[in-house]
Amino acid sequence: MTDMYREAFDYVPNMRRLRAVIAVAEAGSVMRAAETLHLSQPAVTRAVRDLEKELGLALFERHRSGMLCTTAGKIVLHRFRRALQQLGDAETALARMQPAGHFERLTQRLSHRQLTVLVAVADLHNEPQAAKRLGLTQPAVSGNLRDLERLLGMSLFLRTQRGMLATDGGAVLIRHAKVALRELSLVSDDLSAWQGEVRGRVVIGTLPLSSSLLVPQAVDALLRELPELHVTILEGTYDALFESLRHGEIDILIGALRQAGTSEDTTQQRLFHDRLAVAARRDHPLMQHASLTLSDLLDARWIAPRQGTPARVSFEQEFRSAGLAPPDVVVESGNLSTIRTLLLDSDRVTLVSPHQVFFEVQSGQLALLPIKLTGTLRPIGITTRVDNSPTHALKVLQRILLELGERLANPALPFHA
Repeated sequence: MTDMYREAFDYVPNMRRLRAVIAVAEAGSVMRAAETLHLSQPAVTRAVRDLEKELGLALFERHRSGMLCTTAGKIVLHRFRRALQQLGDAETALARMQPAGHFERLTQRLSHRQLTVLVAVADLHNEPQAAKRLGLTQPAVSGNLRDLERLLGMSLFLRTQRGMLATDGGAVLIRHAKVALRELSLVSDDLSAWQGEVRGRVVIGTLPLSSSLLVPQAVDALLRELPELHVTILEGTYDALFESLRHGEIDILIGALRQAGTSEDTTQQRLFHDRLAVAARRDHPLMQHASLTLSDLLDARWIAPRQGTPARVSFEQEFRSAGLAPPDVVVESGNLSTIRTLLLDSDRVTLVSPHQVFFEVQSGQLALLPIKLTGTLRPIGITTRVDNSPTHALKVLQRILLELGERLANPALPFHA
């Protein structure tokens, strides 16, 4: 759990209160909820009252006929139910993996403390560091983890020289726990939006093809519309960001879409198609030509994406579609800052999205060589979780991205943030 991720958990729910509120909403009365939970009526009443006091909002209207959710109550319950659904999904998945395990009524037995300890140990692979991150003692972390493993009847981590690594069952529970905690953290965001003050945080994962132009423009437009919002932008490899998305650590992944490597719990939406171009420094000798073909560039000093990446596949397919063998590559890199410096200080060339070097071309540092490429059309879009229930802020961001996508696909269209 990163510091950013922990910051989102200013609201720390008591799981007993959470379950009591859901039971009252579903049963329509404290008495029937108490019967369902096998608790006394005063205990359920106190749990609801304490949560309302904690949030500073009435969650129910009290009538002789029963308890009816207020608007605020419906907002809170939406996230509570989604959090518990994640734990229910974990229960189902674990029971499928280990039929002899003790996973029944998992949603009724896990505590918020156990979930946060589980996630912290998973992220840091170390109990002392997890304890420091959570502000607990190491014995407290060890005890919570031991109690959780005893409760489930399974080991969640392997103790290795590289630290504590999740078992297969542990990895399943960790993923659902992270999404559940993220859902709970969004309660305050949803309530502030309902009250007319959109606050909270949107976490964006961005890939190289989107980090230079699309994401900055989208974030700028988002913050003009919602100035109280906080935005975190995380860059990384597709695999790392994709797993962060599935774990609820980022809200949306923006960049080149993948035909493979997605999963049934994620969905993609195309924004526009991007065609690559050949970039070099503005006074590169090849800029003296009125037009070029790929065969003219076979002996150029190429900077290309790393082997095994989709961008490298596009690079090689461009030459093969022209009946040419891919050229030798001098430097492999996917870092735009590194590529830019290498281009400016030499006669090297690279295959890049025009959007990635938009500002460098505008400022005259770099130029696009006069060559038409036909085989590098790539879909750029957004990836989200299938079960995602976006906050107001995320809905606004998605709307902005769709409009920006239309403008980038057709520069003649205006963009209105």
